[in-house]
Amino acid sequence: MDYKEYIAERLNELKLNELEEILRSTETPFSDITGESLIENFVSGKAIFDTDVLINSFKDLLLFEIKSAMILAAQIIAVCIFIGLLKSISSSFGEKTVSNIGLLVCSFFVIALCMKNFTYTYDLCADTIATMTYTMQILLPILIPLLISMGGITSGSLLNPLMIASITAFNTLLLKVMLPMIFVSTVFFLINGMTEKSYVKTLASFLRSAAAIATGFCATIFSGLTLIQGFVAKSADGLLINTARFSLSNFVPIVGGFAADSVDMVLSCIAIIKSGIGVLGIIVICSLLIMPIIKLLALAIIYKFTAIITEPIGEKNISESLNEMGNATATLVVILILTSMMFLIFISVLIGIGGAAR
Repeated sequence: MDYKEYIAERLNELKLNELEEILRSTETPFSDITGESLIENFVSGKAIFDTDVLINSFKDLLLFEIKSAMILAAQIIAVCIFIGLLKSISSSFGEKTVSNIGLLVCSFFVIALCMKNFTYTYDLCADTIATMTYTMQILLPILIPLLISMGGITSGSLLNPLMIASITAFNTLLLKVMLPMIFVSTVFFLINGMTEKSYVKTLASFLRSAAAIATGFCATIFSGLTLIQGFVAKSADGLLINTARFSLSNFVPIVGGFAADSVDMVLSCIAIIKSGIGVLGIIVICSLLIMPIIKLLALAIIYKFTAIITEPIGEKNISESLNEMGNATATLVVILILTSMMFLIFISVLIGIGGAAR
């Protein structure tokens, strides 16, 4: 059987529809890539995508998100200008009570705008993490059996439970602990912005910093354990497959050499398939990450820019709250990047161990 036919048959058995459906739903320049086309490009040596098209697409997307976020900035700046006029008028007529009530109402309006926007970004971040986790749960049952079929029995038996446990634990910690801590800290910052004194600013800073540090620590621990287990299993897997080749070549009369060559051909085909599916998984994870990261970065930039503009024309507390909103949005970006990096390390370890097993 020709190696292309063998690869096509194995791809049909693997059923990559769910992965490809997730990739299509991202609506990125990678959306048209399939497992079959990816492996064909590997075999023929063609480029997977056009770099110039990707750069232009990302640039256009960032500009579009910044323009969309400018609407929120314009609303907040308009309210701050109104606050400045209200303070000027009230000081001229001596109506401090009316002025204070007006300032409080305007502050509530700014906080409502920020909370509505931040709730959307928070849900976007949580949904992205959940979808990346689901992608890994689809990908592992495909990659691990391929790894085992290549002779990576030790690697597959060690890494499968470790990765599943790590992904489940990390997802639970993020969605149930880290992200809620960031949300609560942001609410505290906004509440603090309504008052002249800093009642909960220190607590809010602690919660946000603790969430970011804990996320980085968990990602480092889980990734480190995976790398160590991968290194430990490499030698045993390499020894096993090399022993099988030697036994076929030297102890099976006449046909032993042909059988060993056939085994090499099959292992090479499986390696191509596994590497192709691994790269497909990396593309899916990156595609899921692109839109939220660009959107969150655009919002963080707009929050910081708006804080700079509103400081001289509005209340100082409002400017500080907007600056903290920018910091909170940037923290969500960091958490998304750390999560994706851990998943990408998992996939890269599986691809690398496959090469060692051969």
